Amino acid sequence: MALPIMIDCDPGHDDAIALVLALASPELEVKAVTASAGNQTPEKTLRNVLRMLTLLNRPDIPVAGGAWKPLMRDLIIADNVHGESGLDGPSLPEPAFAPQNCTAVELMASVLRESQEPVTPGGHRAAD
Repeated sequence: MALPIMIDCDPGHDDAIALVLALASPELEVKAVTASAGNQTPEKTLRNVLRMLTLLNRPDIPVAGGAWKPLMRDLIIADNVHGESGLDGPSLPEPAFAPQNCTAVELMASVLRESQEPVTPGGHRAAD
């Protein structure tokens, strides 16, 4: 049985690859993806999630935007890490669907309320 997970990320290249791997794994069932500020603005990271899920033909996965800035420090934009878009390099399609009309926290709460089984944030399985 696949482990139900929610993914919170800030795609960049590293998180884009993590999304590909999670969605390709028969051991995981991605219930939602949320995007927050990281090396780029939250608008760009949210757009990158939508672009990646469009590329992977997964508009069925609900997406929401999260925090507009880190909780404990100022937002540092690092164009030198992942480029101006936060995901420079690959040619990605424009988003074919929109995010949910809610915040990341509201989406996570909704997924947890509606699930008949525990949902793991981030995909870390607890030790048996």
